[in-house]
Amino acid sequence: MNYPFQYANITRVVSVDVSAADFEDERGFFIRSDDGGVIKYCPVNNSDAEAVTKTLDASAYFNDAELCRKIFSTGTAATNIKIGYGV
Repeated sequence: MNYPFQYANITRVVSVDVSAADFEDERGFFIRSDDGGVIKYCPVNNSDAEAVTKTLDASAYFNDAELCRKIFSTGTAATNIKIGYGV
């Protein structure tokens, strides 16, 4: 199967719903959203107090190379969030 270049290092993609609870995985993951929107998250090695809030463009690709450990339910309005695990 041919994947776009952006998927070359993504080995697993999972849909997550943070409408009711935070999503956390200390191993680290990448984030994208099919619909885009505001997302509040923590990069790997950042404390919860060092959370980042930014607006994601709607995308079918993992364009942001930032490795994250947590997506907060409060402060996130993005929908159809996908997380990707990579090599």
